[in-house]
Amino acid sequence: QGSSIFEPEARGSYMAANILPLFIHSSVAQQAVPMAALHRHPHGAPGHRDVHNPQDAAWLAAFSYAQRNIYIQTPDFNAHPAVKGVVQACRRGVHVTLWLCHGYNDWKEKLPYQCGTNRSAVKKMYKKLSKRDLGHERNLTVCWHIAKGQEKAYKKNFHCHIKFMAIDDHIAIFGSGNMDVQSWFHSLETNVMVDSALLVSEWMTAFRMNQDTERLGRIDPSLPITIKE
Repeated sequence: QGSSIFEPEARGSYMAANILPLFIHSSVAQQAVPMAALHRHPHGAPGHRDVHNPQDAAWLAAFSYAQRNIYIQTPDFNAHPAVKGVVQACRRGVHVTLWLCHGYNDWKEKLPYQCGTNRSAVKKMYKKLSKRDLGHERNLTVCWHIAKGQEKAYKKNFHCHIKFMAIDDHIAIFGSGNMDVQSWFHSLETNVMVDSALLVSEWMTAFRMNQDTERLGRIDPSLPITIKE
């Protein structure tokens, strides 16, 4: 298909053949599975300490106890516990994959106490992982979100609002919570944790099919982490 799919006359047929906006889970995946509701109450006081809630406890446990891999797709990624969790997991040999938006909410994330943009968080993680020269940076894969049928990440359009985390291919956590300061420490959030390898597999298939993030969005950490307007 190559770059020809980005021509106007070719994009329609490419989209029709390669997108699955709605699907029905397999009959096996529709069986009852263990689930838990993970919420956090709003917390208006300044600071980055309010992690004693079901949502944050589940995220912290996911980073700490993952054995093989972690996958996260989120619009915003900058909270200190999330950055630390990724770095520590990669140092244990866990492969972490992040699909992030580039440029989404940048002006808000640059405000005081918001911990910066996705780009700055990615730079920080690769710097920490490369510091000991042990190859830990190879355990981190970061992709900028690429909308289906688009050739590149766009700073002002075609962002993605998925908030999803998968651990070891069988635990999923998803809902309203971002991996940013507001969702970790302040906002009212509601999420669900599901234990089902089959459901996680079917969700991941849908994510890969309905965007071109994995195919076109992977960054090379040896190059400057930038984007065209």
